[in-house]
Amino acid sequence: MRTTACLALLLGMSWITGCGRPDEMDDRSVFRYNEAEGITDLDPAFARNLEHMWVVDQLFDGLVEMGPDMRVRPAVAERWQVSDSGRTYTFHLRQDVLFHDDPVFPEGRGRIVRASDVRYSLERIRDPITASPGRWVLDPIRPGGSGIEVVDDRTLIIRLERPFAPFLSMLAMAYCNVVPEEAIAHYGPKWRRNPVGCGPFRLFHWKEGVKLVLQRNGRYYQRDDAGNSLPHLDALAISFIKDPNAELLGLLKGELDMISGADGGAVQELLDPLGNVAPRHADRIAQVRAPALATDYLGFLMEPHGPSGGDLVWLDRRIRKAISMAIDRDGLVRYVLHGIGTPAAGVIPPGLPGSSARTLPFDPEQARQLLAEAGYPNGRGLPILRLTTTASYLDLCEYVQHQLGRIGIDLQVDVVPLSTHKEGVANGEFEFFRKNWIADYPDAENFLLLFHSANCAPLGPNYTRTRSREFDDLYGQAMIAGDEPERTATYAAMDSLLNELVPAVFLLHPEVVRFVRKEVSGLVADPMNQLDLRRVRKGQPIR
Repeated sequence: MRTTACLALLLGMSWITGCGRPDEMDDRSVFRYNEAEGITDLDPAFARNLEHMWVVDQLFDGLVEMGPDMRVRPAVAERWQVSDSGRTYTFHLRQDVLFHDDPVFPEGRGRIVRASDVRYSLERIRDPITASPGRWVLDPIRPGGSGIEVVDDRTLIIRLERPFAPFLSMLAMAYCNVVPEEAIAHYGPKWRRNPVGCGPFRLFHWKEGVKLVLQRNGRYYQRDDAGNSLPHLDALAISFIKDPNAELLGLLKGELDMISGADGGAVQELLDPLGNVAPRHADRIAQVRAPALATDYLGFLMEPHGPSGGDLVWLDRRIRKAISMAIDRDGLVRYVLHGIGTPAAGVIPPGLPGSSARTLPFDPEQARQLLAEAGYPNGRGLPILRLTTTASYLDLCEYVQHQLGRIGIDLQVDVVPLSTHKEGVANGEFEFFRKNWIADYPDAENFLLLFHSANCAPLGPNYTRTRSREFDDLYGQAMIAGDEPERTATYAAMDSLLNELVPAVFLLHPEVVRFVRKEVSGLVADPMNQLDLRRVRKGQPIR
């Protein structure tokens, strides 16, 4: 038996620990991690940050979900058909999906999820009044009532204005999770603190800035391969400690079950020079890694005049290419990032259709020749270049500074706060900047759009303000490509063109890295850095 009183007792601890009687609650079935950035909202309509998405995905489910193999698979919808040359999607919903028990429902019992709930959830996202940052996800849908049609309680039709291959992947994003209209109407502004979904966990307790605890949803519809009900865990506890040293200590002492990310001192403490868990921790800690769908790059502002009004020297493509060829990406990954990451071959990460298998060339001699051809032999006469970054990436940028110095380029690294960096890059205030792009959905288009002229910042993520008619034409061809091979070939051509145009220096593709206590099983890492805890176990929970 498991009791709410026992879970309440667990909450009284600074970290969740034992609960007394083992026949009531096995502490090993409570999964604990820390979120230093904090969480301010549990509404999926505003799940734009990873820390927000991780929690929202425990509370809510959508029509479909993204598997660890980056394939879309059923969730609330058990199956679907695509017709009308990719313009019409017909979804058939499961009959056993229930919203969490909540006072907004008769007798407090969660009701069955209907097709009308899905329509309401999607329409809510694209309603300007909601002001969801995920509104763009539904841009491909035909406007008006014909765009999203409820046929009956179990059948929903979505019609697109034109074929858009990544659309199904976009529906797997947290923005598109299903919510009940009556709960939002009832809680109003307090909905962000009173989430009602149909996911594997439900809200139990939240003290903002201190602890968030989710409890197992005993009426969850999904099962594991052996037919056992999911999730296996009894609870999920999230703390909000900002000190990275305290977080690392919590993992080593067993007060946390996982820490995520390759930043800060955890990597230096936990890994040896070869990237393996250091012997002093190997009996307690394991690492789980996966190539990330992400790209780190250095962006050039490609407008005729810089923020100061003067001409930008790197509008000469030879200088941009010289900078790219002067950087040893293999050395960057090996010596600065402890072997965590993959040297870039272009903007498209490996594993996505269209990506290249070849690393971008490292050729200092060719870089020097390009500088000489541009009128700056050994960098003489070249103005000081200023690279703007944040403190988290200072080591990376100092490595680039050293590499460019070897061919005569004087690079100044300016460190600014994260908020200043985001605003400055979006507004074109920095001439040369370090940036990272993490996939919203697993399709190469999500990276190539960074250089489509229609997406020029500040209205879109084309932060370099690149404008190339040839690239735009290829982008348009890819979006209407009739089959996968044709679209993949066009993606590859676009990636190659960017390597010739060099609007950015593509450095590397990061990895998803998690350090986990060895008593935890079933936790995987995937390229989208999703956190799926449904199949996770700690020891052997009592059932």
